[in-house]
Amino acid sequence: LKSPILAVTALKVTLSEDHFVKVRALIRDLIERLNEQAKSEATQKSFCDKEMKAATDKRDKEQSNVEDNKAKISATEANIQQLTQEIADLSRGIADNKKALKEATDLRQKESAENAKTVAEAEAGKEAVERALEVLKNFYEGAALLQRRAGYVPPNSDREGKTVSDRAPEIFDSEYKGTQDASKGIIGMLDVILSDFERTITTVTAEEAEAQAAFDKFKTENEKDTETKEKSVETKEAEITVIEDDLVTLADDLKMAEELHEGALKELEKLHATCVAPEETHEERVAKRKQEIEALKEAHDILENWQG
Repeated sequence: LKSPILAVTALKVTLSEDHFVKVRALIRDLIERLNEQAKSEATQKSFCDKEMKAATDKRDKEQSNVEDNKAKISATEANIQQLTQEIADLSRGIADNKKALKEATDLRQKESAENAKTVAEAEAGKEAVERALEVLKNFYEGAALLQRRAGYVPPNSDREGKTVSDRAPEIFDSEYKGTQDASKGIIGMLDVILSDFERTITTVTAEEAEAQAAFDKFKTENEKDTETKEKSVETKEAEITVIEDDLVTLADDLKMAEELHEGALKELEKLHATCVAPEETHEERVAKRKQEIEALKEAHDILENWQG
């Protein structure tokens, strides 16, 4: 057996006069010391097992925390990115709404001005025609009345109702009655023109009202949609503010988990040097120590019973 303790024991034996007594005592002492080493090593083994398990569990726990925090940070950053994209889309929608409303407002104002001008011109034309018709009708209706009165058949008239004076040649000092037949054509044309002006006023006024109603509806819907989008932007911006605060907390948690994980790895490294790194395993040392003790016991028995 290659035991340093046996070598020391052998040296002490050579210096003793009472060889067997001394040897047996040394053997018993050596066996006791080996048993104490076994107990101590068993305690050390228990310590190593306990501490290695605790350090391993801590390493695994902090590794899990690191991975969990990284996943949460990734999800939070994705959420912020999604909200930012939604805000950008809403902002474009708001800008499009405002642009469309401005264009529609400009167009409505232009159309309204043109319609107002058309109606004003038609009303002015209508008023002029009405005045002209009033003048013409007053004149020609007065002249016609005179002609109707001239249709009276006096006594001593011929078959056609004319007297001798009626058969006399016309002279320029007779009363002018106007061109009744021609007046009918003029008045008729003015009536048509008047009707056109009235139709224009009615049609354009109705079209203006319809266009204004359509614009008012579009404006109401546009502004309502813009207001909804603006409120959504405010809500999402507030969400981002809260989430960014959460992200700071998650970053701190990740840093702490990484530090704890690093500490657990260092603790495992130290325990490995003490409990795992030696060339012999605990089981191998236990087996060899057991063999040594058995050999010592056998030698002790031989020396104790050498005389038979």
